[in-house]
Amino acid sequence: MRRRSYRFFIINLQKQKAMKRNSTLLWGSLLLLLLWAIPGPILLAQRNVYEENFGNPTANTLVQNYLDWQDHNVTYTGDGTCDIRSSNASQGYGPASGGGNVMINDTIKWFMVSGINTSGLTDLSIYCGLRKTTAENGNNFKVEVSQDGRSWTRLFLSDTLPTGSGTSGWYRVRYPNVPACGNLHIRFSNSALTDYRLDDIALVSGEEVTLATVETPLFSPAGGTYYEPQSVSITTNTPDASIYYTLDNSTPTTQSTPYSGPFTLNRSGTIKAIATCNNMYNSEIAAATFTILDTNSLVTLPLDISDNSTVTHYDITGLDGFRGYHLGTSYSDGSVKFESSHAGEASLVAHLDSSPDTIVFELKGKKGGSNPSAYEGVRFQVSYSEDGTNWTPFATIFGDDISVEEFTRFEYTIANGDARYVRWTLQSALKGNTQLNNLRITQNQGQNSGGSGITNNYDTRIFEVYPNPNSGGFTIHKGNLEIRSLTLYNILGHAVKSWDNPVEGTYYFIYQFPKGTYILKAVTNHGTIQRKVVLQ
Repeated sequence: MRRRSYRFFIINLQKQKAMKRNSTLLWGSLLLLLLWAIPGPILLAQRNVYEENFGNPTANTLVQNYLDWQDHNVTYTGDGTCDIRSSNASQGYGPASGGGNVMINDTIKWFMVSGINTSGLTDLSIYCGLRKTTAENGNNFKVEVSQDGRSWTRLFLSDTLPTGSGTSGWYRVRYPNVPACGNLHIRFSNSALTDYRLDDIALVSGEEVTLATVETPLFSPAGGTYYEPQSVSITTNTPDASIYYTLDNSTPTTQSTPYSGPFTLNRSGTIKAIATCNNMYNSEIAAATFTILDTNSLVTLPLDISDNSTVTHYDITGLDGFRGYHLGTSYSDGSVKFESSHAGEASLVAHLDSSPDTIVFELKGKKGGSNPSAYEGVRFQVSYSEDGTNWTPFATIFGDDISVEEFTRFEYTIANGDARYVRWTLQSALKGNTQLNNLRITQNQGQNSGGSGITNNYDTRIFEVYPNPNSGGFTIHKGNLEIRSLTLYNILGHAVKSWDNPVEGTYYFIYQFPKGTYILKAVTNHGTIQRKVVLQ
């Protein structure tokens, strides 16, 4: 009986131990599950406390004058010599390509960020892009932190950078042991006379979070040539992104015009846009060039057909509707260049799709030869043709009628309803060249000869500028025309002033510009009109 009771006791004890062991395993499993489900320090999404990528500067800019800061809640400063520069292409470090960076290339330059609240945070590190020379291992680049702006502690690279051939360029580096405080200061400087560049700073709690890049903006419609004003939309595939744009070919920043919806583009130009979003790198800059042709013109040579370069000139033969003979280039102010060495052969031919009735253009002489004041022997002829072979001259212009100081405007009427070609030819020139600019060919008023030209029932001759000449300003008379914009150009073809939606009777001041002759270009609902304005 005792033996049996003892055996029962042993079995029962074993069962209790098994149950206890199973219970322990069960509770342990539950505890592990809870620990996995409840976020802890090593499982939380990493936090970017502060970041700066230095935007997209168009030129070297002093730190104090730079506007495109990403984080406006902190203070940026330097000693007055540190500047923002455009980045070189990175080597294995994508974010540094094409944006801005701070250049620190001697021992007196420094850049500082202040006012970052890191209270209550742990495992703080500074990550940044660092560009170095071949010989530098990163130890001469100084990163210091301070809790009061007076006492500084230097931080050191977690890993030194390689040296030797092929090691120059951008690297992503880490500086650990950043203190937690309510007002953190970070200072970047250089302890050697070498070239370091700083880019894409990030103050991170935990391991660095890799930021994504905002999708590049898209234009609708795409850039191209259009025969009427266009409603332009700009979008990006990144949700919650903000878009900023420019209309003058300048580089967009967060200080540029914010995009809020489609807008009407009624003049030729280049739109550039950039998209930004919190905790993401800014997008690449998108660009689209629009050519808005005069809808009352069969063929229009724009005010500026060059690329504004004195080295590389525009290929005129690429202009829609034109054929060039011994031309192919233009001056940097946009005018067509007729070489005196090709007199008799230098021609520009416009092939029209309808019969014109008015031809307007401007000519200017270009001094040359051994005598810089000489411009003589010029005979410039304008002709029309039905088939492009047999030509009928309707205007011959001599050197005495062409100024070497400014463009002279010429306007002619074509009576031949079958004319399909117009030709400008330099017949002879002893010295110097001739420039053709601001060409406009319009269709017969209220008629259509079977081509695709646009009928215009508005009388553009009612557009007047007065007083003219004037001593500092003018008003306009527009009759039944809807004027969308006015632009004033100097004799070099450069826009100096623009007015949107001008009102008849309003006095437009131009006294701030040098005295001389200007061209006022009016964009209307039925084409473009130009008038000469004399400021005296």
